[in-house]
Amino acid sequence: MVIRISFTTDTEMMELVDKYAKENGIDRNRAILELIESGFTKATGTTPSNLNQKRAFEEYNDLRLSLEAMKQSLKELTEEVKLIHHIIDVELVREMKPVPFQSKKWWEFWKSP
Repeated sequence: MVIRISFTTDTEMMELVDKYAKENGIDRNRAILELIESGFTKATGTTPSNLNQKRAFEEYNDLRLSLEAMKQSLKELTEEVKLIHHIIDVELVREMKPVPFQSKKWWEFWKSP
């Protein structure tokens, strides 16, 4: 279960959190979460959890974003196929028009167009 919590801290603490996030290449929220988890494990004396393990809601969010990107690329591919199909149809219709000298009957060769 995911709970949203809001808290206030001083600027020096946020600078330390931002520095930690930048060193580890993660965003601020993830850094705060990792620091809280490591603080709990140290305070309780339990074995630390795997901090790099993705949580279920993060995996769900990644999957949802991937599906949205896939839907968008399929939509673009569909539009591209429709465009190509239209171009092929137009080209075939152009090619199927009879050439003027072929549209006449062979015995009417003396008639002008």
